[in-house]
Amino acid sequence: MQVVTILRDLWRLRLLVAVAAALSLLVGLSAAFKLPSLETRRYEVGLATVRVLVDTPKSQVVEVAPKGSEALGVRANLIANLMVQGVVRGDIAERAGIPEDKLEGIAESQEPGAVQTPKDPRGHVLTTRVIASTDGDLPIMEIDAQAPDQAGARKLAQAALDGLTAYLDSKAADEQVADASRLRVSSLGAPQAGVEVRGPGFLTAIVLTLFLFVILCAAILGLFAVIRAWKTMTVEEEMMRAQQPDRFEVIDGLLTEEPVAPVDADARDAGDDEPPASTWALPDNDGSEPRRRGSRRPRDAA
Repeated sequence: MQVVTILRDLWRLRLLVAVAAALSLLVGLSAAFKLPSLETRRYEVGLATVRVLVDTPKSQVVEVAPKGSEALGVRANLIANLMVQGVVRGDIAERAGIPEDKLEGIAESQEPGAVQTPKDPRGHVLTTRVIASTDGDLPIMEIDAQAPDQAGARKLAQAALDGLTAYLDSKAADEQVADASRLRVSSLGAPQAGVEVRGPGFLTAIVLTLFLFVILCAAILGLFAVIRAWKTMTVEEEMMRAQQPDRFEVIDGLLTEEPVAPVDADARDAGDDEPPASTWALPDNDGSEPRRRGSRRPRDAA
């Protein structure tokens, strides 16, 4: 019965419901398409990933606890930050064939809540992060490259590898660091590239439209219930001011006077003039006074 009552109320307010449906559909379509052209907001970007092993001169892969292994984690985080800023980022952009100001660099931390989002979701983005091996001693640096297409992403990832190697070689040459004391940085395979589709789709538009339509219908019903309760209380207050609070009751939306016992013919002839039962309707939507419905008794014939 509650569902039937809700549907009846919505049908009475079908004009407002139609407006809510149109507004919900407009918002849903605008979330997934560019209006009025209906061009989709979904787009493709190229992504490429490569992993780099940061190792000691005597590799930890074959030697147990080599010298300098305790500082590898700190060195790996330092290299990951250097790749996305300053001279290294400029060299990577040049190798990838893009302007330096068009390459955005992000160094992610393992701390929760420290993840950054790129300013341009379709632009060139270079993201570095340090992940640990299974035993936690051998740090691995992961490099993610994003570009408008797959080929551009693969080229940017390879440029990041080449730029990092060139930077470390130049620093070692400038400071005359012997090969036996240098960090070993090597890639764990070629960059793996692919295409990813992003952005809201048609399913998102449908879900958003339905959700917003339900919310608006609930708001309409709530407002209608408040208005109806307000009018009912107004009529009851008017009856109380008339000092007749016990003679009327609200039944199915109508303010009805209590029934009066039937009057027999002898009592009517004797002059006991009892008024007939009457019904008072609630005020109209325009706020007018309640109307009494019924008919007069005919006067006795002379």
